[in-house]
Amino acid sequence: MSGDKKSVAIVDDDGALLEATSGFLESMGYDALPFSSGSSFLAYDNIELVNLLLTDINMPEMTGLELLDIVKARWPRMPIIMMTALKDEVTRRRAIAGGAREVLKKPILADDLIRCIEDA
Repeated sequence: MSGDKKSVAIVDDDGALLEATSGFLESMGYDALPFSSGSSFLAYDNIELVNLLLTDINMPEMTGLELLDIVKARWPRMPIIMMTALKDEVTRRRAIAGGAREVLKKPILADDLIRCIEDA
């Protein structure tokens, strides 16, 4: 991970989306760190170097909301952006109340993603 690039961890169980998002962020000058699950992200040795977490909400094993709670408890200053294909206002409110900066609806527009990352 180079010192001048911001690192963005991406957690999503959808391999194709994970690969596409990682590639897009790399092309925009970010260090993209892809993880296929919340537990694999939590096992990463350099979490303290992550500048931002982008995570899906609806995942097996550990949901994005569970990951949000853990990350906010351990690394309270880490900005988190969540994404979901669900149109559930209760879940969106729960994510924001739990500390997420934004909840983006899939499919995510590139401009919206970059705006959220830059704002965070």
